[in-house]
Amino acid sequence: MRNAKNNEFGNRRGFSIQWNELYFNVEGREIVKRAFFSKSPAFEFKDCELAKQIERYFKGEKVEFECEFELNLPIFTKKVLERVLKIPYGKTITYGELAKDLKSSPRAIGQALKRNPIAVLIPCHRVVAKNSIGGYSWGIEIKKVLLRLEGLKIP
Repeated sequence: MRNAKNNEFGNRRGFSIQWNELYFNVEGREIVKRAFFSKSPAFEFKDCELAKQIERYFKGEKVEFECEFELNLPIFTKKVLERVLKIPYGKTITYGELAKDLKSSPRAIGQALKRNPIAVLIPCHRVVAKNSIGGYSWGIEIKKVLLRLEGLKIP
């Protein structure tokens, strides 16, 4: 799962972890600014506590990520993402249920989730449509794999 790449960012800005044929990249370590998937690593591998937690998660372990986030986003989007952080591992909520909780619309919830800059760590993959898996900025197949990883029965 570990892979390193030397580039202009070095270890001070973030780290990358290989997961299957993709890389999961985290910008920032003490305070996470972005987390995203890519076909090549954006940073070197760094042996830090958050990297270890993410590796365990990708191996199928239940992990409560211990990190802080820097979210320079509109207030409503932050509110949605803060609520998403409360969705337990291995559970889902629908866009409609989330909208009802936040006194909004399912469409507005979807638009806010689309702006999530911190994949997996802010688990927007746990929000699904009433009758389908719903969308995911990183692709439906990755969403399905993440949900299966958490023990959910996804066709």
